[in-house]
Amino acid sequence: MKSSYDEAKVLWVDFLANGPILHNEKKRVSYISNAVQAGFTHIVIDAKIPYGYVTYKSEIAPHVGQWDRFKEWAGMDYVALMLEAAEGSGLKVILKVDVFAEGIIGAATTPKKEWQITYYHEDEKGNGMFTLAENFTENAIFVNPAHPEVRKYELSIIQELIKNHPCDAIVLDRCRYPNIHGDFSNLSKQQFQTDTGQIIQHWPQDIVKGSDPVIFVTKETPPLLQRWLAWRAGNIRSFVEEAKAVVKGYGEGIGFGVYVGSWHPEFFHEGVNWGSEDYEAPYEWVDQNYAKTGYAEELDFLMTGCYYPDVTVAEAQKHSLADWKSVEGAIELSKLVTKNRTSLLPGLFLYDYEGDRDQFNRALNICAENSSGLMIFDAIYLEKYNWWDILIERNRQRA
Repeated sequence: MKSSYDEAKVLWVDFLANGPILHNEKKRVSYISNAVQAGFTHIVIDAKIPYGYVTYKSEIAPHVGQWDRFKEWAGMDYVALMLEAAEGSGLKVILKVDVFAEGIIGAATTPKKEWQITYYHEDEKGNGMFTLAENFTENAIFVNPAHPEVRKYELSIIQELIKNHPCDAIVLDRCRYPNIHGDFSNLSKQQFQTDTGQIIQHWPQDIVKGSDPVIFVTKETPPLLQRWLAWRAGNIRSFVEEAKAVVKGYGEGIGFGVYVGSWHPEFFHEGVNWGSEDYEAPYEWVDQNYAKTGYAEELDFLMTGCYYPDVTVAEAQKHSLADWKSVEGAIELSKLVTKNRTSLLPGLFLYDYEGDRDQFNRALNICAENSSGLMIFDAIYLEKYNWWDILIERNRQRA
């Protein structure tokens, strides 16, 4: 069955990059006008940014205007203003929610300590150690996807947003763990044992070898590593299911999707399996429980960031890279992994083509040849590089 997102052309408008510009009403109108002329069908508007702040008026989460970086937005509802600007344009609006990145080191708002990710990593002497997120090197303070209070909080924001700001769709971003080093909290240890029935005799040595969790399957692999990776991915899948239920509770016609990186062979670092539940991944770290953690079937659309300067597989091979480390290869891998169970929207990162209009055009051509949909990240580069004309001209030629 054909989906309304199969041929979607999506423009992503990141608040962190575009917020200072879009404080100006004329600029908001200009963005919308340019997007329509360029042939976009959808526009992504930030409702919750990576550091826990929301851009709309909320009774739950801190407003972005409380952050010194965006104090000019104090008291203003960015989401409402962008919805107003898009009204009547024909563009459909996708509201974006960053999920598990709830703070930024050094900012006034810091998540509860018991919510924060605990990292297991090496100290300067190579010894394993545990560090709370607010004291780690990761700038964003991630919270634990397995923590019941965290999940309840994130779902409440989605509910509040969609209740007060009618839109065409919701897309989740950072619906993941920060990396392979988190979370190693006592709560995760306990929940892993409860959920899997596996007893951890030696913590965390039954999961990791030495102080490095990035271990592949060898005779020295810790006994519970593969089960741990599947358990993490299962936590993300179950949250996606819960978030979908919240969104669809306001209307089956409201779209629901997720943004992920296209590098599926390495996405176990983030604890995510965005493939089909019927895709048996051939990776050496996969066990018999991993396939069922795939969530492609839960989505109306999936945006995969095909963020590579090499456009074709041949270019990647020339640079001794895996085929999927090219736009072309990433699209093919995304198709394979999802088994066409959801509308696939491959994304291009315009920064990869800075100063090279021809390479950007080649990337657009590859997307057109291999997929009906497209996502462009980000609008700010169309502004900075004066590249709106590329897309506007291509749209005129298609007309």
